[in-house]
Amino acid sequence: MGDKTTICQRLTAEGADPAIVEQYRKYEETGNIRGQYGLVCRFRREKNEALKEEREKLACLDYLIAQLEQGSFGQ
Repeated sequence: MGDKTTICQRLTAEGADPAIVEQYRKYEETGNIRGQYGLVCRFRREKNEALKEEREKLACLDYLIAQLEQGSFGQ
């Protein structure tokens, strides 16, 4: 996966905002590896935080389902 075009494609496929992909390309053009690295790391952190929030929502739904299955919800 060393091809930089592939990285831009992966960022897009993973839902990166077009501004992020454009910034990555600018860093690529100027040879700013630290900028590229930082940008991808920031995007990963954002995705990880969003995933964490979604997992918490699923856990709440699992709890509600368990309560409904036990017949003890709302009592």
